[in-house]
Amino acid sequence: MPKKSKQNLKIFYIADYLMKETDGELDINGRPLHGVLVKDIQEYLGEKNIEAEAHAISRDIDLLGGVWKGKDGLIEKFEPILSINGGNGKPIYLDARYISMDDVEMIAECIASSSFLSETDVNDLIDDLKILCSKYQEKRLKSEYIVVERPKYAHKQMISDLATIKEAIKQDRKITFYYTTHSTANIESITRRRKGKKYTVSPFTVALTDGRHYLIGFDGTYHQMKSYRIDRMEEVNAIDGPRDGKEKNDRLGINDYARQTFGMFIGGKADRITIQFENRFLDTMLERFPKGPDTVYKKIDEKHFTVRTFIVESENFYGWICGLGEGVIIIDPSGTAGRFKEYLKKIADRY
Repeated sequence: MPKKSKQNLKIFYIADYLMKETDGELDINGRPLHGVLVKDIQEYLGEKNIEAEAHAISRDIDLLGGVWKGKDGLIEKFEPILSINGGNGKPIYLDARYISMDDVEMIAECIASSSFLSETDVNDLIDDLKILCSKYQEKRLKSEYIVVERPKYAHKQMISDLATIKEAIKQDRKITFYYTTHSTANIESITRRRKGKKYTVSPFTVALTDGRHYLIGFDGTYHQMKSYRIDRMEEVNAIDGPRDGKEKNDRLGINDYARQTFGMFIGGKADRITIQFENRFLDTMLERFPKGPDTVYKKIDEKHFTVRTFIVESENFYGWICGLGEGVIIIDPSGTAGRFKEYLKKIADRY
């Protein structure tokens, strides 16, 4: 590259150097732990075969920080590119970044805990986050996450299928796929449902719950919204033709459907149910059913409270109630309580 052209890149080299060599971490006396001086930047630029006087470097740092200083003493301020602190003989450092280190660590935690990424994928993605950190912070980022015993949930093809589904949603197209299930004859064996017949579905959104991806779409065969685990879908392809079920989707509300379907109790219509709990369950219930217009908490006495909310009544729901033990009672509607009682009786009759 011609020397003059490389000189024009000087300000970008300075920005990159500050991003890598400095950060906002301070010692107990409030002094920057990782700051640099103008002479340090000058040496770095020299390694890149870029000549720069100290005053030219200071001018570029001011520009990156949103300050232009004219020869006549005129100062003009504008939106800064970087949040720069220090200077005038003191260590220069970035005291803030586009994404804070706390947020970068939170993203890394989400990546590390993901059940659909392989160990290699996790390590690669966390490595990609390093561009957001100083060289000191990236060491901390890498050393804090150890990935062990990753579940074999997803596969490379699923990632491709996910992209196909999202593109079909954008283009208002239907998709076709085979939907698989485990064989009762051999649990290690996978068979295709509907006797191997392809599903044709109008996709509307993708939900992520408990580390798994689900497609929520309109099934034209049964004329209803349904959910499908994406890792159980095979040969996913978009086909021509606009999606069906838009009116039903608008009337049902995709967010409400997702909350009802994936809150815990899958399938069916949500009904308002009142459940009584012992006080020891309060924190757990607030996490499961946050207070809101559709969820009402009421104190019954010094030892009990009730929750009234919309829940899809199903065997999953009954199993959840059983798991909570004797400290829980279904209060209303009486029909739900009666069906739960019959469910328990059927199980008891097997023993």
